[in-house]
Amino acid sequence: MAKNELTKSDLGSKYMIATVRAHELITEFYEDLFDQDGNPRTDPGNVSKMCSGICLIISEELDLVRDSAYEYFEANLDDKSEQEALFLFNRKSSRGKI
Repeated sequence: MAKNELTKSDLGSKYMIATVRAHELITEFYEDLFDQDGNPRTDPGNVSKMCSGICLIISEELDLVRDSAYEYFEANLDDKSEQEALFLFNRKSSRGKI
């Protein structure tokens, strides 16, 4: 991968895309918890399926946030980066090298 492919602005845009989508999904999920007459859905089986579905979809948006942060970090490492050594190589714990 070439260095500096992802700028901070690009990273911020990816964060915005993922969080706006997550916000829209949560809003839609909230609305779906009510029937056409505005009454809360009471069937625990259906509500449980809805919860499982939204968790999966929101998880994908959070994956985009996390993966984008890693992509930015990896694209912007320099050879003398202390973080690079800690992140990718020669990790140390309180008991010594991992």
